[in-house]
Amino acid sequence: MFGWARKKDEDCRAVLENINTALRGIQNRLEQSITLEKNIMSKITDWAAQEQADLTAISNTLNSIVQGIAALGALITTFQNSPGTLAPADQAALDAIQKQSDALVAQSAAISVAPPGPSSQPVGATS
Repeated sequence: MFGWARKKDEDCRAVLENINTALRGIQNRLEQSITLEKNIMSKITDWAAQEQADLTAISNTLNSIVQGIAALGALITTFQNSPGTLAPADQAALDAIQKQSDALVAQSAAISVAPPGPSSQPVGATS
């Protein structure tokens, strides 16, 4: 007499078991995704720290180059302003060196050592 109810109960239990199995699968995939996301974020953080260290080293090197070129320019200017005369060929060579030094000072001072902002695109990227 209650055979149909028992059958419905078994059917409901089977459906619930299938849903439960599907939910466990979804939970497993979600846990895998979270683990992957944490792994990726960790790699990005590690890369960013290394990149910042590299940028700092490059910045320090470029600053040293700028200072060295400026110091050389100051020495050349001091030599140019010293008393005495040079042979015309020596004076021309010194003048050429000073022009090159002045150009290097301007070029090195124009080098940007700031890291690109978050809105800048990688080289070669198109929008």
